[in-house]
Formats: sequence, structure tokens, C-alpha cells
Amino acid sequence: MSNAADERSGDAFPRTSSREIARSWERCETAYGLDPSCSWTADVLSGAEFRRARTHSSLMLRAAIPEMRHLFGLVQGLGLMVLLADPEAVLLARCIDEVHLPACRRLCLRAGAVWDESVAGTNGVGTALRDRCPIALTQGDHWRFCFSLLESYAVPVFDAQGKVAGALNVATFSQQSTRPLASLMMETVQQSGRRIEEQLFRACHTGQRILSLGSAEGSSTPLVAINESGEVMGATHAARLFVGWTDEMLDNRVNLLGELETGREMSFRHAEQNVIRTALAAEGGNASAAARRLGISRATLYRKMKNIEL
Repeated sequence: MSNAADERSGDAFPRTSSREIARSWERCETAYGLDPSCSWTADVLSGAEFRRARTHSSLMLRAAIPEMRHLFGLVQGLGLMVLLADPEAVLLARCIDEVHLPACRRLCLRAGAVWDESVAGTNGVGTALRDRCPIALTQGDHWRFCFSLLESYAVPVFDAQGKVAGALNVATFSQQSTRPLASLMMETVQQSGRRIEEQLFRACHTGQRILSLGSAEGSSTPLVAINESGEVMGATHAARLFVGWTDEMLDNRVNLLGELETGREMSFRHAEQNVIRTALAAEGGNASAAARRLGISRATLYRKMKNIEL
């Protein structure tokens, strides 16, 4: 099997995508038994099934639709469309131009269409959901030959509990490739995914203090919500991965700074420093107010500031 993923080189193409494409192609061949030369038409939900799917994803849709419109405004001039799917790879919404309609009809990029990787093969929505990570697919990267001109930049969207809520996909079907802009496109879609996640997280933790553990990578930002005692009330997908928190651990109301202080790796030290800086900035440099925000005493805050050389 000729693998386009093995031929990637240079900085224009996101480095992680090559590995994801290769793994997806292997699944298509060995696990799914899909013939790339066969034509394919997506299954489409009935009206009642589609309404249930949208109702189940109503919180994500409320946060995602405005972001989709914003994203479409950025990429519209490049001939790209924006698609949103639920965790089952069912397309829930799209932002398109009239010029996209023929391609949408041909590829079944319509509301209610199911783009699960196990039936559609390697594709933006299905593969991003399957691997829970961003994926960039340019011409020739989709498994099926009928998608040879389809290009997709897709990211999973995470909810307030760190679970996959759906996938956001920017796509085009054209003779002109967007590969020279692949890294830029991928970063733009990831930023949109992170903004949707943050809206869902802040809506879920209204009235609680939201702090960042560091810079964002991928489509999730490492955010935590803490109460007045400094106990963690919630954490995003990236924050859970960073610290190693599980649902059971968070149910026990762990103390944020206590958790970071016991971490021995340098990244934990940086996270603790970032949390303290954020609290101080939010309180205009007032140490007493920052300590209250973090649920610790002023003496403990000063000790921590000294330990991390802040």
C-alpha cells in the first residue's frame, strides 16, 4: 500500500499528522477491511434521529455556532467550509458558500450524515474523533480514492468534563491544494476548538475561579476551576492529562497548589508559578487577596513564591 503519510517533509505540514494518517490507513486496511477504490455514500439519520442528536449536543452547539461563523469568516476567502460533528461523527451544522453546494452534495457533507472512520475511512471528522487529537489531511491523504481532492483540518472539541463533545472541521474540495497553509490552518482550527471548550468550561463553572496551568497545545487549554478553599471543582481535558487527574480524584476535591507542589517534575513547578502569577495579576499584585483567591494563607503564598523564585 502506497502511503502518502510517509512522504511528508518540511515545516508546512503539521508533524503529528503524518503518524496519525499512517495509523488511520492501517486501521482502514486491517481493522475495517475497507477497499479504497470503492465509492461510498454516507448513511444519513432520519429527521427524528437528527433532532435527538442535536438535542443531545445542544450545549456544544450553543457555544460552537458563533465560533463556526467567526472561523468561516476567516477561511471563506480561501474556498473553505466549516463543519461540526457530534461524538458519533454525525454532521450537525455547516457554514458554506453556494459554490460549496455541488461538493457537499457529491460527498454527502450534509446535516445528519455519518462520517465515522470505520465506514468512511480516513477523514477529518472521523479520524479526529477516533484518535482524540488534531488531524490535517491534504490531497491524497483520505483513505478512499473518491476523496482524493478533499482536504480537511479537524480537531476534537472537549466539553467541561474533559470528554469529547464533537469535532470541528475546516474542509475544501478543489484542484488547488491548501497544503502550503497547512500549519496556519491547523493552528486556526485548534484555536477555535479551544475557545469552544473554554466557553463550555466557564459556563459549567460560573462563579468559580478559573486558572490556567500553562500554555495551550492541541485543541484543549489546561484550565482548572477552584472554589474559595482552593479545591479543584473541575478541569479541562488538557489539565487532566497534565496533572494526571481522573474523575474519581477530582470528586475527592483535591487542593490545586497542594497537587502541584507535590509534583516533582519541572513542568509542575512551572504550572504552580503560572497559577500564582495569574492570581496575583487578577488581584492587582495584592498578596493577601491573591492568597484568598487560591484558598491559602498569606504566609503559605509567600513561602510558595520564595520556593519558585517568584
